Amino acid sequence: MADLTHIFKVGQRVKCRMDEDIHDGVIKETFKDHVIIDIPDVSNHCWFENDLNIEDVIPVYNF
Repeated sequence: MADLTHIFKVGQRVKCRMDEDIHDGVIKETFKDHVIIDIPDVSNHCWFENDLNIEDVIPVYNF
């Protein structure tokens, strides 16, 4: 399992896949096993974690 604090940084812009749509978001908090993302269209507290849904978080620099 990857340490997400080494992969994502607070304030980093990301795209998040949720309900077949892609939303813009910003990393709000990082932890070893999960990140919390502010997605204005959805919620300011979206939880993504290893082995559950972290593959739906895509850093903006990949586009």
